[in-house]
Order: sequence, then C-alpha cells, then structure tokens
Amino acid sequence: MALVRSLRARVVLWVCVALIVLFAATIVGLDIAFRNTADRDRRELIEAQVLGLIALAEPGPGGELRLPTEAIDPRFEVANSGLYGALYDGNGRALWQSLSLLGRDFPADEVAAAGERRHLMLDVPGFPPIEAELMGVTWEDRPAPYTFAIGVSLEPYNDRQATFRNYLIGWFLGVTLTMLLVVSGLLTFVLRPVHRLERQVREVEAGDRVKLTGSYPSELVGLADNLNMLIDTERRRLVRYRNTLDDLAHSLKTPLAAMHTLLSEQRSQPAEDRSDALNRELERMDQRVSYQLRRARASGATGLGTEPVAVAPLVEDLKQTLDKVYRDKHVACSVTVVPGASFRGDPGDLTEILGNLMDNAYKYCAGRVIVKAVSTRERLVITVGDDGKGIGDEFAAQLFQRGKRADESIPGQGIGLAVVRETVELYRGALSVGKSDLGGAELRVELLRAGVL
Repeated sequence: MALVRSLRARVVLWVCVALIVLFAATIVGLDIAFRNTADRDRRELIEAQVLGLIALAEPGPGGELRLPTEAIDPRFEVANSGLYGALYDGNGRALWQSLSLLGRDFPADEVAAAGERRHLMLDVPGFPPIEAELMGVTWEDRPAPYTFAIGVSLEPYNDRQATFRNYLIGWFLGVTLTMLLVVSGLLTFVLRPVHRLERQVREVEAGDRVKLTGSYPSELVGLADNLNMLIDTERRRLVRYRNTLDDLAHSLKTPLAAMHTLLSEQRSQPAEDRSDALNRELERMDQRVSYQLRRARASGATGLGTEPVAVAPLVEDLKQTLDKVYRDKHVACSVTVVPGASFRGDPGDLTEILGNLMDNAYKYCAGRVIVKAVSTRERLVITVGDDGKGIGDEFAAQLFQRGKRADESIPGQGIGLAVVRETVELYRGALSVGKSDLGGAELRVELLRAGVL
C-alpha cells in the first residue's frame, strides 16, 4: 500500500513497465529482422550453390554428367561442414555426393522434375535441421532430367539467432536497469523541494516556524504562497477569535456591573424604573453579543473548501426579502449584475456584506435603490446606492465604527457596517463611501478572489 502511495515508486514502476514494453517490442522486431535477413542470405547462398553446380557440370567419358571436384566449393569436401550437395540422374541414381555427407545419402525422398525447383525444410535423423533446394535440369539430348541438390545446415544460423537474441535481451536489460537508476536519482533531486515543503509544513504545525520560506520551483511557488496565505489567515482568525472573546468579556462587564447595581438598589427605586434600566442593559448586552458573534462568523479569504458563489441569485433573493420587509415604503430597487459574476469565498460572508449594505439602502432611501456588481478573475466590485439624504464627510470617517450611525432618528444597532468593514478586510478588500447617482449615499465594496462562472 505504501508503494502505491509513493510518487517515486509510481514513477519508477510505470517507467519500468514502459521500458519493458518498449524494449520487448524492440527485441522482437530486431529478432525478426535478423532472422529474415539470415533466411534471405541462406536462400541466396543455396541458389548460388545450385547454379554453381549446374555451371560446373560437364559430360563424362560415358556421357553421364560429372562434377570436377577441384573446381567446386571446398566446403563440399569438408566433413560436416554444413554445406551438402548431390547430383542425381533421371532414375534417382546418385552420380555425385559431397564428402561433407560422410558417406550418407542426401536426405531427399524424390528427385525433381524437369524445370522444377523444390524448396524443402528437412529434419532427418542423423542430420542436423537442413534447408534444401532441388532443381530439375534437362541436359542436351538426355530425355530424363538431372537433379541438382543443395542443402545447408540450420544449426549455425539458429546458434547465431540465439546469440543475437541473448545479446539483445542482456543489452536492453542493462539499459533498463541503468535508466531506472537514473530516473530514481532524478526523482530524488526533483522531489527534494517537495520534501522540504513537507518538512516546513510540519514545523509550522509544531510551532517551530512562522511560515514557509526559501525558493521553490515555479510549479510549487503557487502552492507555497497559498499555504502561506492559509497559514496567515488561520493565524489572523485565531487572533480574531481571541480578541472577540476578550472584547465580548470586556463589553459585558459594564452592563453586568450596572445590572448588579440595579439589583442591589432594587428597594430604593420604583419597580418600573428598575425594569426599564434592566431592559436597557439587557439590550446593550444583546447588541454586543450579536456583534461579536457576527464578527467571529466571518471566514475570510482562505478559499479552503469553497466554491464560486453566483452573485445574481443572491442579490435577487435579498431584494425579494427586503421588498417584503419594507413593503410599506414601496422601494424601487434596480439590480445590475454582470452575467456570470461570482464570488470565491464563504457564501455566508457575501450574504452578510450584501445584506447589510442593501438593508441600509432600503432603510435610509427615499424610494429608490441601485445595486451593481461587476467581477473579474481577481476581484468583485459591488456598489449599493440610494436616493436618501446621503452621508456627509463628517460622518464618513466614523460610519464603520461599531455603534456609530449617520441617522439616529431610525432605529438600529449600528453594528452592521462595522461587521461589513471587518469582513471586507478579511478578504483584503476595501470599503468606501461616495455619492450615488440618485443623490444619496453609495457604498462601494471591492473583494478579492472573485471570478467569472
């Protein structure tokens, strides 16, 4: 199981399989080519020897053909040389047989007819495997043809074929082992940055390292940068959680102390006054707890486990919801979202941002709201404007602070835009205030990790 999971083992295994298949096909191809060449050379040799015997044959004193032994190939005169020859008359009587036969008859069952060429593969006891050719030749006025027979032993050719095959197998086996060693060493060098990356990640997990450092190949630079981004985001998220708990504990001290005082002085105050004071402190506590929980819920721009979120359906859902909530105001909301606009992040974060911006626009508008969204591969830009009174410069700097509101005449907790600001900062974005084309306020949000579906 560990072998299958190892990249090195996988590469070496598949390289080995590829080399075996490739070299096996090469060995088979070369072996066939060598055998075909040997067969062709052997047939040319046999044909040349037959024609040579025919050219040397001459009539003897009795009129029968004879072969002058001094002119024939010397191999015919050497015992078991692997080259055998014979000459037969029309009755099948041997007129001449080479000394290489050692007194044995040429291993042919029948003579050839006039003009016939017979190619034979002979496997006769007492002889090695032989390839032979018999040619029937009519000589001058002789009515019966003569048969010239040539045989060549296949043993030396088979031995050369086997030697060549063994040489190919040994050579390619050596090449395969050498290439596997080279590939293994190359993988060790190539995977060294991966091992270094793995070691640094373990050190980050153990707290011995703050982030991944060093130079990495171009294929791993993006991975290292994303891991550093994830590490930094998680570290900031942990700090934010701690700060949130500290802020929550600190913000609850004052209302709890006030409630404790009110309860201790309950006898000296009228019941109605105590009830109103307690309700105010409880509302303050509820606002602070709500704010801190909404802060903690924001995910930030990790991109971990998230999918592109289509902006248009989300804006349309919020519009329908707010139209029902503010139906008495009869707000005319115009939505313009670029087709395919998407947000790469947590859907809850985008809902929090859009929900707060659109809710404020509905709340403070006179009757018209404009929502626009444009996205590229890198960022998403959202603008929400209304035809209300607008936001003066003196309030713009304080608008995104918790508890600060531009219009105190309308009920609210003053924490929505503060949550928006903190969520936008988690995505390394920007939140700004301007003047809308409708004459009121316009809030503009830029978020990174946007895309187009």
